[in-house]
Amino acid sequence: MSVGAAPATQATPADRGTALPIAYHCDLAVDARHKRVFISDYMTGSVLVADYQGRLISTIKNLPGVCDLELSADSRTLYAPLALGDAISVIDTGTARQRARHATGAGSAPFHAALSGRTLFFGYGEQWEASIGSLSLGTATPKVRLGLIPEGDFSGAPLLATSPAAPGTLVAGEQNSTPGHLSVYDVSGTSPVLRKTVRQPGGSSSFSDLAITPDGKTLLTASGAPYRHLSFRLPDLAEGRTYPSTSYPNSVAVSARGDVAAGVNSIEPAPDVYLYRSGAGSPYRTVSLAPATGYHAGYLRPRGLAWAPDGTRLFAISGHNDEPNLRLVVVPSAHQPKAG
Repeated sequence: MSVGAAPATQATPADRGTALPIAYHCDLAVDARHKRVFISDYMTGSVLVADYQGRLISTIKNLPGVCDLELSADSRTLYAPLALGDAISVIDTGTARQRARHATGAGSAPFHAALSGRTLFFGYGEQWEASIGSLSLGTATPKVRLGLIPEGDFSGAPLLATSPAAPGTLVAGEQNSTPGHLSVYDVSGTSPVLRKTVRQPGGSSSFSDLAITPDGKTLLTASGAPYRHLSFRLPDLAEGRTYPSTSYPNSVAVSARGDVAAGVNSIEPAPDVYLYRSGAGSPYRTVSLAPATGYHAGYLRPRGLAWAPDGTRLFAISGHNDEPNLRLVVVPSAHQPKAG
């Protein structure tokens, strides 16, 4: 579908990024303090560490079933749920070494995480036994709580999103069944209180990715359908601005400046990423991560986008049907200042 006058920028081979020793990834996080990019791989139970140029530095191993990566506010600590280890790993970003590991209970299988103040919430479990748990970080002995919402509300560990600009607000999204739904919880007290649930918001299927804008007022989403990136007002989930893209939306990220990166896994040679200024109806730039050599030859991984905190670089995890491994692509000068 048409997205305006912005041209698709075909990546040259030199722009294709760094080949990674993995064929799958779950999440990535960008550490501004040490200028590092962390990439989790569920299959190998490891987290790759790269610099801002995309060069691999080290690998953190023995993290069975690692999925989400959640940075502390000061970027000194990385929290990583271990679905096959039934634990939350606490990693020092300066040394790239595990500092602690907190058990979450046999068979709990934590996948997704979001930090709200001094509490790490995590989506855990499989099928209709999934729920949300928490790890308290403000006490001498961190405490794990499970079953904070009823089992059966989500058909698998829900995606989670929080923002320092919206304290006490936790968003959960359905990832495993269609149609999708979103729920907003007040987590300012001892237990989450459901404030709003919307079934199939904006006609959405299950959600691939969630992000909250820097002001804490808007939730950005990526779902396989419809073929555009939708946003919803917080906390009432009223439908907001649409960011046009194409089939199939699978990633979304927002910078501290408010720039939106809307990623897709298109079935045709087309841009993989659409870059928008906050609230804009047309992209200021589009990016193709790999030259298309055939039907669906290049692709963006689900949840495969992350901004550098200063908004000047965008990091993407891409793949190519002719290659066994994924790539880390750095899109420099991704931010475009407003005219005038």
